[in-house]
Amino acid sequence: MLLYKKYKLPLIVLGVIIGLFYNQVQSQDLEPGFLSAMPIGGNFAIASYIHSGGNVLLDNTLPIEDLEANLNNFAVGYVRSFKLLNKLAKFDAIIPYANGNFNALVNDEDASTSRHGFGDPFFRISMILIGVKALTPGEFLKEESKKFKLGVVFRFKAPLGEYDPEKLINLGANRWAFKTGIAGSYTLLNKIVLEAHLNSWFFTENNDFFGGNTTKQEPLLETQLHITYIFKPGVWIAMSTGNTYGGKTEVNGVVNETTQKNSRYGFAFGYRINKNHGLKIAYSNGLTTRNGADFNTFALAYQFMWFDKK
Repeated sequence: MLLYKKYKLPLIVLGVIIGLFYNQVQSQDLEPGFLSAMPIGGNFAIASYIHSGGNVLLDNTLPIEDLEANLNNFAVGYVRSFKLLNKLAKFDAIIPYANGNFNALVNDEDASTSRHGFGDPFFRISMILIGVKALTPGEFLKEESKKFKLGVVFRFKAPLGEYDPEKLINLGANRWAFKTGIAGSYTLLNKIVLEAHLNSWFFTENNDFFGGNTTKQEPLLETQLHITYIFKPGVWIAMSTGNTYGGKTEVNGVVNETTQKNSRYGFAFGYRINKNHGLKIAYSNGLTTRNGADFNTFALAYQFMWFDKK
Protein backbone atom coordinates (compact mmCIF):
# COMPACT_ATOMS: atom_id res chain seq x y z
CA MET A 1 0.00 0.00 0.00
CA LEU A 2 2.84 2.40 0.79
CA LEU A 3 4.40 1.59 -2.56
CA TYR A 4 1.12 2.33 -4.31
CA LYS A 5 0.68 5.69 -2.55
CA LYS A 6 4.26 6.77 -3.21
CA TYR A 7 4.29 5.70 -6.84
CA LYS A 8 0.63 5.98 -7.73
CA LEU A 9 1.12 7.66 -11.12
CA PRO A 10 4.04 5.43 -12.22
CA LEU A 11 2.05 2.33 -11.30
CA ILE A 12 -0.93 3.59 -13.29
CA VAL A 13 1.31 4.21 -16.29
CA LEU A 14 2.80 0.72 -15.78
CA GLY A 15 -0.67 -0.78 -15.95
CA VAL A 16 -1.38 1.11 -19.16
CA ILE A 17 1.84 -0.20 -20.74
CA ILE A 18 1.04 -3.75 -19.60
CA GLY A 19 -2.27 -3.24 -21.41
CA LEU A 20 -0.32 -2.27 -24.53
CA PHE A 21 1.62 -5.53 -24.19
CA TYR A 22 -1.59 -7.56 -24.23
CA ASN A 23 -2.94 -5.47 -27.09
CA GLN A 24 0.20 -6.04 -29.17
CA VAL A 25 0.32 -9.78 -28.47
CA GLN A 26 -3.34 -10.30 -29.27
CA SER A 27 -3.95 -7.76 -32.04
CA GLN A 28 -0.82 -7.87 -34.15
CA ASP A 29 -1.25 -11.46 -35.25
CA LEU A 30 0.57 -11.78 -38.58
CA GLU A 31 -1.92 -13.65 -40.73
CA PRO A 32 -0.88 -14.80 -44.22
CA GLY A 33 -3.54 -16.48 -46.33
CA PHE A 34 -6.37 -14.32 -45.04
CA LEU A 35 -7.87 -14.22 -48.55
CA SER A 36 -7.64 -17.96 -49.21
CA ALA A 37 -10.57 -19.26 -51.22
CA MET A 38 -12.84 -22.01 -49.93
CA PRO A 39 -16.38 -23.34 -50.60
CA ILE A 40 -19.37 -22.24 -48.58
CA GLY A 41 -20.68 -24.61 -45.91
CA GLY A 42 -17.19 -25.24 -44.55
CA ASN A 43 -16.57 -25.69 -40.83
CA PHE A 44 -13.29 -25.56 -38.92
CA ALA A 45 -12.64 -26.53 -35.31
CA ILE A 46 -9.32 -25.09 -34.10
CA ALA A 47 -7.12 -25.75 -31.07
CA SER A 48 -3.91 -23.77 -30.58
CA TYR A 49 -1.05 -23.10 -28.21
CA ILE A 50 0.77 -19.75 -28.26
CA HIS A 51 3.77 -18.75 -26.18
CA SER A 52 4.71 -15.06 -25.98
CA GLY A 53 7.52 -13.58 -23.94
CA GLY A 54 9.65 -10.49 -23.77
CA ASN A 55 10.53 -7.22 -22.15
CA VAL A 56 7.86 -4.58 -21.53
CA LEU A 57 9.58 -1.29 -22.36
CA LEU A 58 8.97 1.38 -19.72
CA ASP A 59 9.71 5.08 -19.23
CA ASN A 60 13.08 5.61 -17.51
CA THR A 61 11.40 7.78 -14.86
CA LEU A 62 9.43 4.83 -13.50
CA PRO A 63 10.77 2.94 -10.45
CA ILE A 64 10.32 -0.34 -12.34
CA GLU A 65 13.09 -2.07 -14.29
CA ASP A 66 13.58 -5.22 -16.35
CA LEU A 67 9.91 -6.12 -16.57
CA GLU A 68 9.72 -9.52 -18.27
CA ALA A 69 6.43 -11.12 -19.21
CA ASN A 70 5.79 -14.73 -20.29
CA LEU A 71 2.38 -15.81 -21.52
CA ASN A 72 1.18 -19.31 -22.34
CA ASN A 73 -2.08 -19.06 -24.26
CA PHE A 74 -4.39 -21.93 -25.11
CA ALA A 75 -7.29 -21.22 -27.43
CA VAL A 76 -10.18 -23.01 -29.08
CA GLY A 77 -12.02 -21.62 -32.04
CA TYR A 78 -14.66 -22.21 -34.66
CA VAL A 79 -14.77 -20.92 -38.25
CA ARG A 80 -17.63 -21.19 -40.75
CA SER A 81 -17.84 -20.15 -44.41
CA PHE A 82 -21.15 -18.99 -45.89
CA LYS A 83 -22.71 -16.73 -48.51
CA LEU A 84 -23.38 -13.09 -47.57
CA LEU A 85 -24.70 -10.58 -50.12
CA ASN A 86 -23.76 -13.15 -52.77
CA LYS A 87 -20.11 -13.03 -51.60
CA LEU A 88 -17.92 -15.57 -49.81
CA ALA A 89 -17.86 -14.71 -46.10
CA LYS A 90 -16.41 -16.31 -42.96
CA PHE A 91 -17.30 -16.06 -39.31
CA ASP A 92 -14.90 -17.12 -36.57
CA ALA A 93 -14.83 -17.08 -32.79
CA ILE A 94 -11.77 -17.58 -30.57
CA ILE A 95 -11.82 -18.19 -26.80
CA PRO A 96 -8.38 -17.86 -25.14
CA TYR A 97 -7.14 -19.17 -21.82
CA ALA A 98 -3.88 -17.69 -20.53
CA ASN A 99 -1.27 -18.43 -17.90
CA GLY A 100 1.05 -15.45 -17.46
CA ASN A 101 4.11 -14.71 -15.32
CA PHE A 102 5.54 -11.23 -14.76
CA ASN A 103 8.89 -10.42 -13.17
CA ALA A 104 10.47 -7.01 -12.48
CA LEU A 105 12.63 -4.95 -10.17
CA VAL A 106 10.73 -2.30 -8.22
CA ASN A 107 13.15 0.11 -6.50
CA ASP A 108 15.88 -2.55 -6.93
CA GLU A 109 13.73 -5.15 -5.17
CA ASP A 110 12.52 -8.28 -6.91
CA ALA A 111 8.79 -8.37 -7.62
CA SER A 112 6.82 -10.99 -9.48
CA THR A 113 3.23 -12.09 -10.01
CA SER A 114 1.24 -14.51 -12.12
CA ARG A 115 -2.21 -14.64 -13.66
CA HIS A 116 -4.26 -17.45 -15.13
CA GLY A 117 -7.76 -17.54 -16.52
CA PHE A 118 -9.82 -16.70 -19.58
CA GLY A 119 -8.89 -13.72 -21.72
CA ASP A 120 -11.28 -11.62 -23.77
CA PRO A 121 -12.82 -13.66 -26.64
CA PHE A 122 -12.49 -12.54 -30.26
CA PHE A 123 -15.21 -12.61 -32.91
CA ARG A 124 -14.73 -11.81 -36.59
CA ILE A 125 -16.64 -11.64 -39.84
CA SER A 126 -14.80 -11.24 -43.13
CA MET A 127 -15.83 -11.10 -46.79
CA ILE A 128 -13.99 -11.46 -50.11
CA LEU A 129 -15.37 -8.81 -52.46
CA ILE A 130 -13.33 -9.51 -55.60
CA GLY A 131 -11.68 -12.66 -56.94
CA VAL A 132 -13.69 -15.41 -55.23
CA LYS A 133 -17.29 -16.51 -55.73
CA ALA A 134 -19.53 -18.04 -53.07
CA LEU A 135 -19.66 -21.61 -54.40
CA THR A 136 -20.66 -25.02 -53.11
CA PRO A 137 -17.88 -27.66 -52.85
CA GLY A 138 -18.87 -29.19 -56.20
CA GLU A 139 -18.91 -25.82 -57.97
CA PHE A 140 -15.69 -24.75 -56.27
CA LEU A 141 -13.67 -27.63 -57.75
CA LYS A 142 -14.64 -26.54 -61.29
CA GLU A 143 -13.90 -22.83 -60.81
CA GLU A 144 -10.62 -21.36 -62.04
CA SER A 145 -8.77 -19.41 -59.34
CA LYS A 146 -8.44 -15.65 -59.89
CA LYS A 147 -5.07 -13.94 -59.51
CA PHE A 148 -6.33 -10.80 -57.71
CA LYS A 149 -8.44 -10.84 -54.55
CA LEU A 150 -9.79 -8.05 -52.35
CA GLY A 151 -11.52 -8.47 -49.00
CA VAL A 152 -12.68 -6.68 -45.86
CA VAL A 153 -12.83 -7.65 -42.20
CA PHE A 154 -14.63 -6.58 -39.02
CA ARG A 155 -13.44 -8.00 -35.72
CA PHE A 156 -14.29 -7.25 -32.11
CA LYS A 157 -13.04 -8.28 -28.70
CA ALA A 158 -15.65 -8.51 -25.93
CA PRO A 159 -14.77 -7.62 -22.29
CA LEU A 160 -15.61 -11.06 -20.89
CA GLY A 161 -12.17 -12.17 -19.69
CA GLU A 162 -10.79 -12.32 -16.14
CA TYR A 163 -10.68 -8.79 -14.70
CA ASP A 164 -10.29 -7.40 -11.19
CA PRO A 165 -9.97 -3.60 -10.71
CA GLU A 166 -8.09 -4.29 -7.48
CA LYS A 167 -5.24 -5.82 -9.51
CA LEU A 168 -2.81 -3.91 -11.68
CA ILE A 169 -2.32 -6.76 -14.17
CA ASN A 170 -5.31 -8.54 -15.69
CA LEU A 171 -5.98 -10.99 -18.50
CA GLY A 172 -9.13 -9.14 -19.56
CA ALA A 173 -9.09 -5.49 -20.67
CA ASN A 174 -12.55 -4.44 -19.36
CA ARG A 175 -13.25 -2.59 -22.61
CA TRP A 176 -14.50 -3.30 -26.11
CA ALA A 177 -12.06 -3.33 -29.01
CA PHE A 178 -13.08 -3.16 -32.68
CA LYS A 179 -10.99 -3.82 -35.77
CA THR A 180 -11.80 -2.83 -39.35
CA GLY A 181 -9.55 -3.69 -42.24
CA ILE A 182 -9.01 -4.25 -45.94
CA ALA A 183 -6.72 -6.78 -47.62
CA GLY A 184 -5.57 -7.49 -51.15
CA SER A 185 -3.54 -10.29 -52.76
CA TYR A 186 -2.05 -11.16 -56.14
CA THR A 187 -0.89 -14.63 -57.25
CA LEU A 188 2.18 -15.11 -59.46
CA LEU A 189 2.77 -18.34 -61.44
CA ASN A 190 0.10 -20.09 -59.30
CA LYS A 191 2.79 -20.54 -56.60
CA ILE A 192 3.67 -17.17 -55.08
CA VAL A 193 1.07 -15.00 -53.33
CA LEU A 194 1.77 -11.36 -52.47
CA GLU A 195 -0.62 -10.06 -49.80
CA ALA A 196 -1.10 -6.72 -48.01
CA HIS A 197 -3.37 -5.72 -45.10
CA LEU A 198 -4.38 -2.33 -43.71
CA ASN A 199 -6.23 -2.45 -40.36
CA SER A 200 -7.34 -0.08 -37.61
CA TRP A 201 -8.20 -0.90 -33.99
CA PHE A 202 -10.65 1.27 -32.01
CA PHE A 203 -11.17 1.04 -28.23
CA THR A 204 -13.81 2.07 -25.72
CA GLU A 205 -12.86 3.51 -22.31
CA ASN A 206 -12.04 1.43 -19.26
CA ASN A 207 -13.96 3.23 -16.50
CA ASP A 208 -12.92 0.82 -13.75
CA PHE A 209 -9.14 0.70 -14.05
CA PHE A 210 -6.77 -0.04 -11.16
CA GLY A 211 -7.03 2.56 -8.36
CA GLY A 212 -10.40 3.90 -9.49
CA ASN A 213 -8.98 5.49 -12.63
CA THR A 214 -10.30 5.81 -16.17
CA THR A 215 -8.14 4.97 -19.18
CA LYS A 216 -8.66 5.68 -22.85
CA GLN A 217 -6.66 4.69 -25.94
CA GLU A 218 -6.52 6.32 -29.35
CA PRO A 219 -6.93 4.19 -32.52
CA LEU A 220 -4.09 1.87 -33.49
CA LEU A 221 -3.10 1.57 -37.17
CA GLU A 222 -1.67 -1.75 -38.41
CA THR A 223 -0.14 -2.80 -41.74
CA GLN A 224 1.00 -6.25 -42.85
CA LEU A 225 2.88 -7.63 -45.87
CA HIS A 226 3.12 -11.35 -46.69
CA ILE A 227 4.85 -13.49 -49.29
CA THR A 228 3.57 -17.06 -49.48
CA TYR A 229 4.95 -19.93 -51.52
CA ILE A 230 2.52 -22.77 -52.21
CA PHE A 231 4.16 -26.18 -52.64
CA LYS A 232 0.83 -27.85 -53.34
CA PRO A 233 -2.75 -27.34 -52.16
CA GLY A 234 -2.71 -27.25 -48.37
CA VAL A 235 1.10 -27.06 -48.02
CA TRP A 236 2.70 -23.62 -47.93
CA ILE A 237 5.32 -21.41 -46.26
CA ALA A 238 5.10 -17.65 -45.67
CA MET A 239 7.30 -14.75 -44.65
CA SER A 240 5.60 -11.73 -43.07
CA THR A 241 6.25 -8.27 -41.69
CA GLY A 242 3.91 -6.02 -39.74
CA ASN A 243 3.89 -2.48 -38.37
CA THR A 244 1.74 -0.73 -35.78
CA TYR A 245 1.47 2.99 -35.09
CA GLY A 246 -0.62 5.11 -32.72
CA GLY A 247 -2.53 3.90 -29.68
CA LYS A 248 -1.57 6.82 -27.42
CA THR A 249 -3.29 6.50 -24.02
CA GLU A 250 -4.97 8.83 -21.52
CA VAL A 251 -5.38 8.37 -17.78
CA ASN A 252 -8.16 10.51 -16.25
CA GLY A 253 -7.92 12.84 -19.25
CA VAL A 254 -4.13 13.25 -19.01
CA VAL A 255 -2.36 12.17 -22.21
CA ASN A 256 0.65 9.85 -21.80
CA GLU A 257 3.50 9.64 -24.30
CA THR A 258 2.76 6.00 -25.08
CA THR A 259 2.47 6.21 -28.86
CA GLN A 260 3.46 2.89 -30.36
CA LYS A 261 5.71 2.63 -33.41
CA ASN A 262 6.63 -1.02 -33.69
CA SER A 263 7.69 -3.44 -36.45
CA ARG A 264 7.63 -7.23 -36.45
CA TYR A 265 8.64 -10.09 -38.74
CA GLY A 266 7.46 -13.67 -38.84
CA PHE A 267 7.39 -17.04 -40.56
CA ALA A 268 4.57 -19.56 -40.88
CA PHE A 269 4.22 -23.07 -42.29
CA GLY A 270 0.96 -24.82 -43.06
CA TYR A 271 0.54 -28.54 -43.74
CA ARG A 272 -2.68 -30.34 -44.62
CA ILE A 273 -2.41 -33.88 -43.28
CA ASN A 274 -5.47 -35.06 -45.20
CA LYS A 275 -8.81 -33.62 -46.33
CA ASN A 276 -9.97 -33.11 -42.73
CA HIS A 277 -6.86 -32.43 -40.65
CA GLY A 278 -4.22 -29.72 -40.80
CA LEU A 279 -1.37 -28.14 -38.80
CA LYS A 280 0.13 -24.67 -38.71
CA ILE A 281 3.37 -23.52 -37.06
CA ALA A 282 4.27 -19.82 -36.76
CA TYR A 283 6.98 -17.66 -35.20
CA SER A 284 7.26 -13.88 -34.95
CA ASN A 285 9.61 -11.40 -33.28
CA GLY A 286 10.20 -7.67 -33.06
CA LEU A 287 12.34 -5.57 -35.41
CA THR A 288 11.93 -2.18 -33.75
CA THR A 289 9.89 -1.19 -30.68
CA ARG A 290 8.80 2.11 -29.17
CA ASN A 291 6.65 1.67 -26.04
CA GLY A 292 4.67 -1.48 -25.42
CA ALA A 293 6.69 -4.68 -25.54
CA ASP A 294 9.55 -6.24 -27.45
CA PHE A 295 8.29 -9.82 -27.51
CA ASN A 296 8.60 -13.05 -29.47
CA THR A 297 5.78 -15.47 -30.18
CA PHE A 298 5.64 -19.16 -31.11
CA ALA A 299 2.32 -20.72 -32.16
CA LEU A 300 1.15 -24.23 -32.96
CA ALA A 301 -2.38 -24.78 -34.25
CA TYR A 302 -4.41 -27.85 -35.23
CA GLN A 303 -7.58 -27.69 -37.27
CA PHE A 304 -10.29 -30.15 -38.19
CA MET A 305 -12.42 -29.35 -41.24
CA TRP A 306 -15.75 -30.71 -42.47
CA PHE A 307 -18.52 -29.59 -44.80
CA ASP A 308 -22.28 -29.54 -44.38
CA LYS A 309 -23.99 -32.70 -45.57
CA LYS A 310 -26.53 -32.21 -48.34
